[in-house]
Amino acid sequence: MRYALSLPWLLNKNALSKTLQASALAVALFGSSVYTAPAFAAEEDVDSAAVTTDSGSSTESDGSKVDQVFSSAEQEAIKQLVHDYLIEHPEVLVEVAQALEAKQLYSQEQSLTEAIKFFREDEFVPRRGDLDAKHYLIEFFDYNCGYCKVVREHTKRLAEDYDLVTIYVEFPILSALSVRASAIGLALFAQDKDKYLEYQDILMTADTRITEESQIQDAVKKVGADYEQLSEQINSDPRIQMALRKNMELGQKIGVQGTPFFILDGTVIRGAVKDYSTFEDIIKAAEKSEPAPTSDQDTTEAEADK
Repeated sequence: MRYALSLPWLLNKNALSKTLQASALAVALFGSSVYTAPAFAAEEDVDSAAVTTDSGSSTESDGSKVDQVFSSAEQEAIKQLVHDYLIEHPEVLVEVAQALEAKQLYSQEQSLTEAIKFFREDEFVPRRGDLDAKHYLIEFFDYNCGYCKVVREHTKRLAEDYDLVTIYVEFPILSALSVRASAIGLALFAQDKDKYLEYQDILMTADTRITEESQIQDAVKKVGADYEQLSEQINSDPRIQMALRKNMELGQKIGVQGTPFFILDGTVIRGAVKDYSTFEDIIKAAEKSEPAPTSDQDTTEAEADK
């Protein structure tokens, strides 16, 4: 059953129940004079309301026709009603904000679970260590990210101190040469996983950024691979572009806005970790099955920094 609300009754605040106040809000927001009420609304006081039949005709209690379209003046009056209600009950806005925050948090948690599962299970994601290790570290990095290079000392030590697998997510956002270096790296990974790790170490321990393609070529040559062959493989192996797109897609879903970005045993760490103890605290909390808080280090290199 549907109700077409007559304006005089609608503007009577004392007559409005919470259900029909919600109806008024819907009318104000969507500009419709007919609100599809929930089933229990039939129990409300609707003496002054007009009942709309399935055929679309409507009659008031006295049998007269009701205009189903509010005039501009009536719409303004409804908006004022909603405004006044929110002023009198501002806690409604707090409840809305809390509900939105909870929904967004749930969505992000779901996306994080999806990303962790993908990066830990997909065979075309580079890693160092045993997938069956007790702990895991997922690292989003860019070959031109200075902060990524600085924190490498900590992540290397972490792998030495604990039973841990490091999973590398190629996330080139800083330059076109970053994208080139990642594509060449994944092509190399498809050929030889050990050579990929050597290639990555060469570029990530370099003192300078990649400003010339020749720097990528030199790294490939040092590991004993053929640069031209790798270049051809980028075009012939669809997994390479698919992997880069997937990395970007999942990164956006979980809120990666710059590099480095880590997920250590389910805990998110944004930015370069200054103290090794930050990693250790998360590891120890995971061993005790205690949830560790998200850590924002505020030291990332983002696309805007190019």
